[in-house]
Amino acid sequence: MLAGPTSGAAVAIDTTAAIETNRPSFMASPLVVPRGSLQLENGTLFSGLRHGQWSYDLPKTEVRIGALKNTELQMFVPDFFLMRDNNSTAGRVSNLSEIGIKQHIAVAPKLDMAVIAAVSAPTGSPQINGPGTIPALRAPYIYALNSKWGLGGMQSLLIRDQWRNVEWQPDVLLCRSIGSRSGAFIEYGGSFAQNHNSINLIHFGGVYKISHCQQLDCQFGFGLNESAPSAFVGAGYSVRFDQLHW
Repeated sequence: MLAGPTSGAAVAIDTTAAIETNRPSFMASPLVVPRGSLQLENGTLFSGLRHGQWSYDLPKTEVRIGALKNTELQMFVPDFFLMRDNNSTAGRVSNLSEIGIKQHIAVAPKLDMAVIAAVSAPTGSPQINGPGTIPALRAPYIYALNSKWGLGGMQSLLIRDQWRNVEWQPDVLLCRSIGSRSGAFIEYGGSFAQNHNSINLIHFGGVYKISHCQQLDCQFGFGLNESAPSAFVGAGYSVRFDQLHW
């Protein structure tokens, strides 16, 4: 995502605005897809884990549908993981995840916020997401510091391991638009759970809008503690189809 709202008022986007994605930052965009539009956000990620382990994720696809002016439906379709662990390589499939709804909220001038309620279905490999359904509640926000810079973040709560483990995911992001088509960001992401080691990450990325409804992105980052991935790198492509008649 770029630097956030620059028009002086927090408003939901429509089809006259260029594509705005959740990729490649950890935080979701607080803006929703225009009503009647379908947006597909696709990407791949290679993560170097500790002790010679690694994982490769392809393709990671989020489907976003503009249901109402300020409301969208969303979900991640299952994707394939190739994982190296304990001197063996295996393929695994992720859950049908984050099936839910996003509601955009116009909080104040230059400030956008949203509330996302979602759930992940246990359709994939438990080694990736754990057992059972995973409810999630997220609140992304972004404030336009000026016409180029934005400060944002997201607070998330997830319930894992069949309702026995509460996970808090804080996120803070500083982003800058570069011209009318590009943007870059630096971001901190964390994960803190009752029954698992904490994860702390530093994340960098950028986007380039190749057209009004198409975007390329790239990202890389590093773990800040032993339980986090040592490093990761990825890229993606997103496209929006407008004014569809359901």
